[in-house]
Amino acid sequence: MNSRERVLLAIRRRKPDRVPFNMRFTDAVVKRFRAETGAADDDYEAYFHHDLRRVGLRLPPKPKELPRSEWFPEPAADAIAECAAKAGQLREQGFAVFSAYVCGVFEEAKEWVGDETVLTLPFEDPDRLEAMLERITRLKMTLYGAYARAGVDIVHIGDDLGTQNSLIMSPEQYRRWYRPRHRRIIEHLRGIKPDVLIAFHCCGHVTPLLPDLIELGVDILEAVQPETMDIGELKRQYGRDITFWGGVGNQSVLARLKPDEVVASVRRTLALMSPGGGYLASPCHTITEDIPWENVLAFVKAVREGAES
Repeated sequence: MNSRERVLLAIRRRKPDRVPFNMRFTDAVVKRFRAETGAADDDYEAYFHHDLRRVGLRLPPKPKELPRSEWFPEPAADAIAECAAKAGQLREQGFAVFSAYVCGVFEEAKEWVGDETVLTLPFEDPDRLEAMLERITRLKMTLYGAYARAGVDIVHIGDDLGTQNSLIMSPEQYRRWYRPRHRRIIEHLRGIKPDVLIAFHCCGHVTPLLPDLIELGVDILEAVQPETMDIGELKRQYGRDITFWGGVGNQSVLARLKPDEVVASVRRTLALMSPGGGYLASPCHTITEDIPWENVLAFVKAVREGAES
């Protein structure tokens, strides 16, 4: 079974030969990777034999003087073709291909007007919010749609809707302002590529919105932060309907424990999340400089060895 077959089988919630996995590194950790391994290039995905491989899409640079709210980058045809060629090459090599993450509607709105304003606009100026979110939704449909046109297996959409303890907004506010836009984006992507898989990124506590995301047609919930949600309960309640990608705590496990403790913790996570498929193993956030290199190796060792018996 190659990596692509392994990933697609897990996403269909069937048991692969082993749990697929990947990681994401900051630029500083990529430099650490080269120093620690003596690798000739930055391709840590190949070095660690990741099952999922990421492709990016070249965008025109934003002019310095142009506010972000007035910048609407549209990928050129040659950039989409370039991305499609890379995705095709990776698929031929036997890997599942996902798009680089592009921030979502709510996150973009925060960049435009700030956190406080975007959360008070529903009450103070709903017409302004409606117009702004409409513009952002069209932008996201263009950017995410370019990845679907490039033929990736998984388009990585999302929105950071959770804190460490709760949702950022009430479920009712999400359903009024953001769920319809997420639905439009997903329908747009499936109109371009009917078999495209949708991964929805969300940091923090998002349990109350799982039924919404499933109903919208999200295939994969990404991040799955164990410091903020009961991952065993997520698997029990929703594991028949959605795949989980992440689940290994950066804060609670990788940054704090000793390597042998990391191995034991990751094996317990695999035992909770992997039965019946529906799980892609990954740290729930990007690996940062505060995580000991020995713990990165311990994570890889654990996923290679498999779940706790």
